[in-house]
Amino acid sequence: MSANSLAAAAKVLETVALGGGDSDLDGLVAALEAASGDADGAAVEEFRRHVAAIRRLLKDNALSERGLNVLIDTTHDLSSTLTLQDLLRTIVVRARTLVGADLAWVTVLDDESGVFRVVTAEGHLSPATAAMTSRIDYGAVSLVMKSKSFFETQDYLSDQRFPHATHLDRIFEDEKIKALAGFPILWENKVHGLLFVANRHARKLDGPETSLLGAFALHAGVAMQNANAFAMLSEALAEAERSRSALIDHIQKVEASAVAHDELTDLLASGAEIRRFLEKMSNRISGVVFLYDDAFRIQDEFASPGYNAVLADELRAGRIDLALLMRANAQSRQSGRSVVMLERGDEQCRAIALHGGDGRRDSLVMCHPGELDAIEVRNLERSAVALSIAKLWNERRETERLIASSALLRHLVLVRPPDPSTISAARDRLGLRADQPVQLAVIAMSGMDRASQTARVRECATSVCVLVDLFDDAYLAIGPVAAMQTFLHSLSKAQGEGATGGVLSEPFGDLAEAADHFGRVNRALQVLRKMKALDRFVNQREVNLFAKLFEVADAARLAAYAEQVLGRIAAKAPRQKSELERTLLVYFDAQHNIKRTAETLGLHINTVRQRLDALREMTGGWDDPVEGLELHVALRLSALLA
Repeated sequence: MSANSLAAAAKVLETVALGGGDSDLDGLVAALEAASGDADGAAVEEFRRHVAAIRRLLKDNALSERGLNVLIDTTHDLSSTLTLQDLLRTIVVRARTLVGADLAWVTVLDDESGVFRVVTAEGHLSPATAAMTSRIDYGAVSLVMKSKSFFETQDYLSDQRFPHATHLDRIFEDEKIKALAGFPILWENKVHGLLFVANRHARKLDGPETSLLGAFALHAGVAMQNANAFAMLSEALAEAERSRSALIDHIQKVEASAVAHDELTDLLASGAEIRRFLEKMSNRISGVVFLYDDAFRIQDEFASPGYNAVLADELRAGRIDLALLMRANAQSRQSGRSVVMLERGDEQCRAIALHGGDGRRDSLVMCHPGELDAIEVRNLERSAVALSIAKLWNERRETERLIASSALLRHLVLVRPPDPSTISAARDRLGLRADQPVQLAVIAMSGMDRASQTARVRECATSVCVLVDLFDDAYLAIGPVAAMQTFLHSLSKAQGEGATGGVLSEPFGDLAEAADHFGRVNRALQVLRKMKALDRFVNQREVNLFAKLFEVADAARLAAYAEQVLGRIAAKAPRQKSELERTLLVYFDAQHNIKRTAETLGLHINTVRQRLDALREMTGGWDDPVEGLELHVALRLSALLA
């Protein structure tokens, strides 16, 4: 072989080593043939076959090396934190790139339905390809499921080795898929999915490509196994975390329940007021707690600062059907547990019946956001029991106090003179200073039974320093002037369906005079009650004259006579009757001084003169002393009874 032939052969081998193309090699082989001078070209043809074999070997080695690198990368991904979906997508992308396939996808078996579903796809044109499903007895899936091994076809749509599914064939037609190869994804010797690669032209995979894709399918099986184990572990960890959180929450609620129990014990031990229990309960549920009496009227309430819902306002306004409360209260009293009486949106109203020793059937109604758990409900029910006990203790203390107060008050107003120890005990009970005056009131109530009257009097007297007791058919109260005003104001404000009134004594500083003041106000009350039912409190000085005049006469007849005296004014000026009577009464009280009368009434002096002229004409005048006194007394009595 000549030097030129060797040079040409070396050039060919160099081009092969560098991966040159077919056109380049054909030109170099032609140059070699010309340089060798081989007439029949047998030696050059032999050389050409060896070059082709070397090219195939290099190509196979390059493919193997590239596949090995891809496998290494995929193994690295498998051991990293990729999710199953991301890892399967990586396998599909790399498998398609490795073998130069037009498209690739992975299907996974749904054990419940027995259907294979595409979970990731690459290179497809139609969205339907990424959503393909196939039963195990149709298409290429059926062959893989039977053999659990590699499957390949050069013309899928014409292949008759398996039954075709119409919807799959339609998708393959749209994608123009010709060649298809499938690899089972095995896990515990069971097919859990398939790795497919497809081309839009006829193609047969060679041995190295098939081996690499089979390895990819094995990796997909390992990935699915790991992902399933990871999912189970994650679920176990999540369940453990949920159990831990639930346990911590339960422990916290138990601890809170213990704290609540300690607070209730402290409140009971300290003899706290009922309102303190309501405050604790409302703050515990971030709501409002109402205390209802046996007539289903709100006696007291406490609202947590965090409450901003609406059911409490509707309860206060009486816009919620009372039958709901009555039914819930009856159920609670029978079961001894709380009962949900109303739910609206994310708010509840819950009723708990209270048990007491005085025969009253009070109850609690709690409005709160959200739904309470069992521990919170039990805490409320324990609080209700503690509240019932507190009410019993308060009632017992109140009863004992009332018994002591009754004995003290009776001794003070019925014994003349009371002994110094009684006076001293009364001053201590009322918290009186040495120079502090007191007032005495006799109270008459109507429109209620005696038990309701007594309950109302006791309720109004609870928060003030007064002594109260029932005397015959009226109540007697004594206390400092300011305390008495507060007590009588509360009593008048809480009238409800009944009427409350009475006579209030002049302030006095010496408790030894209590019996004398009681005698006067009691006589005045008896006179007034004969005239009309009392619905307000009057001062003793306003009624002293009439008490003296009428205590031995028929007060009702005398009141009718006074009305008859003033009847002339009502007959001639019915609309201005009250204004004219007040003008004339002030005129008499001002000792017939027109200027002082005008100043007292806030009128112009000429207006007063005009009214007096009209009154003279109506009544016949008051120049006669007897007629003037009769008219003055009638006006005073009318003002008292108005």
